[in-house]
Amino acid sequence: MGLDMYLRGRKRYWHYDNEMNNLTEDGYPIISTELDLGYWRKHPNLHGYIVKTFADGNDDCTPIDLSLDRLNMLISAVRNDLLVPTTGFFFGKSDNSEEQKARDLMLLVNARYWLNLQPKSNELNYEVYYLASW
Repeated sequence: MGLDMYLRGRKRYWHYDNEMNNLTEDGYPIISTELDLGYWRKHPNLHGYIVKTFADGNDDCTPIDLSLDRLNMLISAVRNDLLVPTTGFFFGKSDNSEEQKARDLMLLVNARYWLNLQPKSNELNYEVYYLASW
């Protein structure tokens, strides 16, 4: 048990007919593809910042959208040491080392890079989201 934190990328396909989207699995159209952009184990300070800033403090294990603007805010908060101590049942304690900060930034910057480079298309929608469980 403990705080598991996931950074995910999702590609959503808007067209379901065979001409626009011929991607299938097990005979059914694929409507989205999920990508694992990052993972943290027991980093409550980062979790607390995301929940407080982007989910109005509602910590209910549901996906939290991280748009380009939100990713920029989160990257800035990590860079400027704005993650405040957060506690919770089985949350553990954040590692406030420079190595952890560098890893946080690498994952978040890479997610922003992936989101920012995606082609603008009427057939696809790209999104990044955060999800936690414990």
